[in-house]
Amino acid sequence: MRGDVGRLLGRYLLLVVGVVLLNFFLPRMLPGDPLNFSSGEGTDAAVPLSETARAQLREYYDLDDSLGQQLENYLSGLAGGDLGWSIARSAPVSDLIIDRLPWTLALLIVAVIVSSLVGTMLGMLAGWFQGRLVDRLLIFLTTIFAALPEFLVAIGLLLALAVGVGWFPLFGGQTVFATYSAGPGGTMHQVLNIVWHLTLPASALVITGTSAFVLLSRDVTMQLRREPWLAVARAKGLPERHIARRHALPNVALPLLTYFGLRLGAVFGGALVVERVFSVPGLGLLTFQAIRARDYPVLQAVFLLSSLGVLGVNLVVELVYLSLVARRGGSASRG
Repeated sequence: MRGDVGRLLGRYLLLVVGVVLLNFFLPRMLPGDPLNFSSGEGTDAAVPLSETARAQLREYYDLDDSLGQQLENYLSGLAGGDLGWSIARSAPVSDLIIDRLPWTLALLIVAVIVSSLVGTMLGMLAGWFQGRLVDRLLIFLTTIFAALPEFLVAIGLLLALAVGVGWFPLFGGQTVFATYSAGPGGTMHQVLNIVWHLTLPASALVITGTSAFVLLSRDVTMQLRREPWLAVARAKGLPERHIARRHALPNVALPLLTYFGLRLGAVFGGALVVERVFSVPGLGLLTFQAIRARDYPVLQAVFLLSSLGVLGVNLVVELVYLSLVARRGGSASRG
């Protein structure tokens, strides 16, 4: 167990080093001057820099130094928590990310947890009743939703429930210029207002994310139904609901746990797109604005933190997986 954990930590450490180096070298491999914002199309979001500002930024980012010196300064800055200075917004990148991160985390946490739980339950239901009407209906629906990209589902929800019937707001993370009274009542009112605004973006991510969990848990459940120990459980007279919850679900958990970590990166990418559709003030909208403004420091920081975040969650998932496997092996040996 300790040897497996050591090898796992070593592998993730190499991945972190690779992400940091890629984050440093990739912008420097792009052609042209990173401080040149004029594309000649007249649609740039950023105002061209003055010569004074350009000189200050070249000095700040050590662009006139050697590549080795730039890398050394970059690593020392990261060690001190310095993510750079936004060119377009003239503000520390870390402050911009701290302001936007809670919105993206709220969407991610809700989408991943709800889609994994709902998808697992529906997938087990379909696999348990393989070939019946409920199985065929669920497979039909999940196949359709699995083929739809997040932005298309988001636009559909926006047109149907916001523009069409007006049940939800069109954009934003909360009502603009809304005032809330002091105390618990005002705080609850603000929380409910935010939940109202984030319902459609979260629903778009849940709909597209649930399909994959349904298909995976269905396949695992179908394989488990043929295991002899389930036949023994039925021979003991246990009800089907008890067998599915107590015996099948723990065995479905291991492959779903692995997929949970793999799915996080896809959900994060979908969240960036959905935030743009609904104008949620999270990292997705910040990234889109940074792309338009060619704000490379912001793009670097978002790429770095999102990559490290996905790696961190996958590391935790793998550690939990190793712990569960070791516990099951210990229980089997004692039995």
